[in-house]
Amino acid sequence: MSLLDPAIRADFPALEQRIRGRAPAYLDSACTTLRAQPVIDAMVKLQRGPLGCHGRSAHSFGRATSQAYEGARETLQGFIGAREAREIVFVRNTTEAINLVAWSYPWRPGDTVLTTDLEHNSNLLPWQRLARQGRVVHRVLRVDPTRGIDLDALKKRLVGVRMLALPHVSNLFGLRFPIAEVVRLAHEAGAAVLVDGAQAVATHPVDVAALGVDFYAFSFHKMFGPGGGGVLYGRAQQLETLRPFIAGGGTVESATYDDARFEPLPMRLEAGVGNYEAVAGGAAAVHYLQRIGQQRLHRHVVELNRIATQGLSRVGRVEVLGPPDPELRGGILSFYVRGMDSEGLARMLDHSAGIMVRHGKLCVHAWFDAQRVPDAIRASFSAYNTPDEVKRFVRTVAGGVDMIG
Repeated sequence: MSLLDPAIRADFPALEQRIRGRAPAYLDSACTTLRAQPVIDAMVKLQRGPLGCHGRSAHSFGRATSQAYEGARETLQGFIGAREAREIVFVRNTTEAINLVAWSYPWRPGDTVLTTDLEHNSNLLPWQRLARQGRVVHRVLRVDPTRGIDLDALKKRLVGVRMLALPHVSNLFGLRFPIAEVVRLAHEAGAAVLVDGAQAVATHPVDVAALGVDFYAFSFHKMFGPGGGGVLYGRAQQLETLRPFIAGGGTVESATYDDARFEPLPMRLEAGVGNYEAVAGGAAAVHYLQRIGQQRLHRHVVELNRIATQGLSRVGRVEVLGPPDPELRGGILSFYVRGMDSEGLARMLDHSAGIMVRHGKLCVHAWFDAQRVPDAIRASFSAYNTPDEVKRFVRTVAGGVDMIG
């Protein structure tokens, strides 16, 4: 058994609250993690300090803000192994990062974008919209939810593809995709690769240069950081091809009434005043994660998943989605109970036991509808969860199942 010290819970102020007299059991970290105190401290420090306009103002407050902002960029560069700081573009979240690529890429008539059938809506809807406008052709690769991606099938489907967009870790099943092998096959076929890394960065060390990806997107709020901040990584030569998604303040060197000359990377892709607080919080989240250790965190959530999976295996009517082995699902456990409404079960968990889970189609509507699978419950684990919480979760689900007979 490899578990983190429960004392780590003291780093998360939200857990000091009591809900109907008991400590909350927050099992919804795949949606958003709780904020760590060092992250909150970093954001408050920035707000209380000399805060000005990054990149615009030459006065001391402006210079201090620029120093903090660019320092955070270097922190994020090191965190994911980017070769250059200019390859780190600050965005609001993974969704914006994917849309930035989708709407800014230099598409040619007939270009094909290939995604998997397990995509979060954020990595599906932009490509659908582009396809409806006739700017790309969108194709879907089916993935076995228990075994993962078939590389031989992928190789065949990559013929004629301009862009492959896929998750690093599925938010539905917790499956991790073999990104290095996928990238090799895609590049051999002449396709660029965009990876949705939202579910990976907290528990899997990422080295974008070693993986060879063209674009990699993630959000701070999935890694103990704040909402409203994230990163689009792009290889410099790929970023250079992007037309600014949003044009305006901070993106141009000069402008006339007829034309404009844009700043170099990454400023040309970061229009308007940035979310300085979120960027500071994101950098602090990196330091916090590095202190815990991503691999230690991964072992912790896998062990909690194992406890939950073994417990639910003894509960009738429960159907676990994805691989049977918790090791292959990481910190994600999605399931449904035959004959029981998922929303009702989620409310019962919350109201009767203070256990917070996600329910529904989990932003993967297309897969649920295609497979005709009932809405699911997703329990997702993180650093602050304990075996006792997981066992309480299992007991409460079992009690709910007993109620329906």
